[in-house]
Amino acid sequence: MSIVATKAADVGKLIELGNGAEIDDVYVTDDSEKPISGGIFTMVKADAPFVYTYKYHELKVILEGEIQLEDVEAGIKILAKAGDVIKIAKGTTVHFSSPSSGKAFYVGQRALRDF
Repeated sequence: MSIVATKAADVGKLIELGNGAEIDDVYVTDDSEKPISGGIFTMVKADAPFVYTYKYHELKVILEGEIQLEDVEAGIKILAKAGDVIKIAKGTTVHFSSPSSGKAFYVGQRALRDF
């Protein structure tokens, strides 16, 4: 057992996903059957949303700025701001965008960098 800390500001270059979205895992558990990954997601204003379908359950905490999440199928649109906590169910397709920019910490039930 152990406790490890990393400052969000110390995370290196993120992986570009396209349409203003970047991501990278900071940690992953050692549990090979049910791994959990956590990291940083950023979104900047772009011409089109970043669209992603979740293969796993995820929680996001907005750290700064604002990130818009839209589930077109369910008719749900959320403008999440710093301090908001978002739950995204496995199988949900989310259209991410931002009127400016935003940063979030996430935890997902998946292996390291299995985006």
